[in-house]
Amino acid sequence: MKVCIVGSGGREHAIGYAFEKAGFEVFYTPGNGLTENNIDFESLKDFDGLIIPGSEEYLANGIAEKYANVFGPDSRASKLESSKIYAKKFMSIYNLTTPRFEIASNGEELLEKIEKFYPPYVLKADGLAKGKGVLIVENKDEAVEFGNKLISGELIAGVSGPIVIDEFLPGRELSAMAVVNGDGFSLFPFIQDYKKINTGNTGPNTGGMGSFGPIEIDDELKTKIEELFAKTLYGLKKEGIFYRGFLYLGLMIYEKTPYILEYNVRLGDPETEVIVATNPENFVECVLKAFNEEKIPEFNPKYFALDVVLASKGYPGKYEKGKEIRNLFPLQGEDFVIFGAGVKKENDKYYTNGGRVLHCVAFSESKEEAKRKAYEIAERIDFEGKIFRKDIGVIYA
Repeated sequence: MKVCIVGSGGREHAIGYAFEKAGFEVFYTPGNGLTENNIDFESLKDFDGLIIPGSEEYLANGIAEKYANVFGPDSRASKLESSKIYAKKFMSIYNLTTPRFEIASNGEELLEKIEKFYPPYVLKADGLAKGKGVLIVENKDEAVEFGNKLISGELIAGVSGPIVIDEFLPGRELSAMAVVNGDGFSLFPFIQDYKKINTGNTGPNTGGMGSFGPIEIDDELKTKIEELFAKTLYGLKKEGIFYRGFLYLGLMIYEKTPYILEYNVRLGDPETEVIVATNPENFVECVLKAFNEEKIPEFNPKYFALDVVLASKGYPGKYEKGKEIRNLFPLQGEDFVIFGAGVKKENDKYYTNGGRVLHCVAFSESKEEAKRKAYEIAERIDFEGKIFRKDIGVIYA
């Protein structure tokens, strides 16, 4: 009845919260200023409970091969996220709907292949780029310029090599997440997230400024999404890959058809915070059944949940750190919980230590009540330079 969550963000704190609710002793590595029982990464070799990596780099680097008690896919399966080129080729082989694409390895190929597309142009770095690897460019000359910089490694530190040119599809973005036990899967509720920094859905993209759910989708679309998960697992099995863990499909709904924009081999953030809050015990049951390769139960949300992210001034660009956080406590109650992200604790005081600082999550049988409570907490907490969106819960077409 022990679990260690690997990572430091709000997603990891939320997973730990669910296991704590289910009676587990919860540890984190490295954790953040609001998590307890933070342990050293090296001590995982002696950890005799369940290990759940929260973010993709641990999985891509082979944590599942290193320890038998890890809930997550191995590094080969993790290529679905760690290599956009591998993912697109996989989708092509197994007939999974995805935007039309080309691969460019150098400037000459880029010039030739960009001609096959109309603006706006979508350029994707092949490797892990911490959410910065996708560019949408209106102008062909700019697309060539940025594409060359992506290939050479000028644009994103540590990321270079071939890129994907994707056809741009208009439509509605939707995140679909499931827990997988090898052959079977169980879908989590669909969650609306908010990537743009500003109220009104404007400004640059972020890691996510909030989310709410569950949101309803029609049965026909849900069936099509389930088919994409089933075909993905079929393809993995044909490739000789065993997949156990979380699987995330980033979708674009275009003309009533879901197209896969990307795979992630872990849960989304800030979607996880909301999924967990709708039914923490059910979340844990799904994970444990999947880990033991048993039939996974259906996930049944008990509440609506809404997450307002508090971020630091300057985010998602250069942001300030080290601002004291006041009015933080209580961290949870019967209808809310606060998850730490970019938080540092020093001498019993709490300071900002990241772009996204806190997740103010409230849950209720009423969506409006969940929203009211989450914003009440967001207003109460105070630190210099605090920013947050005022429109979490609004549906934008």
